[in-house]
Amino acid sequence: MASAALGRLETLLQTRKLDGTVSRSWRDSLAFPSASSGNSEVDRQLGGGWRRGEVSEVIGPRGSGRTSLLVSTLAAATARDEVVAIIDAVDRFDPVSAALAGVDLDRVLWVRGASIGVESARPSVVEHAVHQAVRALDLVVRAGGFGVVALDLADLPPRAVRALPFATWLRVAHVLEGRDTACLLIGEGQIGRSPKGATVQLSGEQIWTGTSPQARRFTGIKPLVHKSC
Repeated sequence: MASAALGRLETLLQTRKLDGTVSRSWRDSLAFPSASSGNSEVDRQLGGGWRRGEVSEVIGPRGSGRTSLLVSTLAAATARDEVVAIIDAVDRFDPVSAALAGVDLDRVLWVRGASIGVESARPSVVEHAVHQAVRALDLVVRAGGFGVVALDLADLPPRAVRALPFATWLRVAHVLEGRDTACLLIGEGQIGRSPKGATVQLSGEQIWTGTSPQARRFTGIKPLVHKSC
């Protein structure tokens, strides 16, 4: 019923030459199922998973579970036989750990940035790494064909990421419109999700089960999901 109504609406708009006023991401998102994060609680709060054709964020301090959520998203995508890409700004991605977590590395495009010591590197070196990573993201998204594309800026100083013009993320969001790709930005603080994307803030709050010290078992990290209006 909903699809028939949508078809009639689009036909009417086309007749009146107003079809260009309808956002492609709004129309096409109905055709693409969400991309699972591989985490049932995150998927529940997201309403099924990451929205395709949108830019979403995974943010939180070091040790909060950012990388674990990224890897579980990649594992879920490759399990669906999708090809994924990770732009690794400062060469921190561990393929061995990812493979052990279920990521099919044969379906991963790994774009490796320069391996630098972020804490001791000159600001110009860090700035160059950020710009190179963003350029790589733009090229990969424009190439198409990926179920998930992730830009990992997690180990870079937040000030270096904030120095990027906000138009950077608007351009990425524009390219993604109408595509069946979910784009993720990984960082310490908010970066630049698209209007219909989501921000998953990981608090680092550990979840334990068991009633005694001997029986306690670590079961995960509590995610806090902030969805756009």
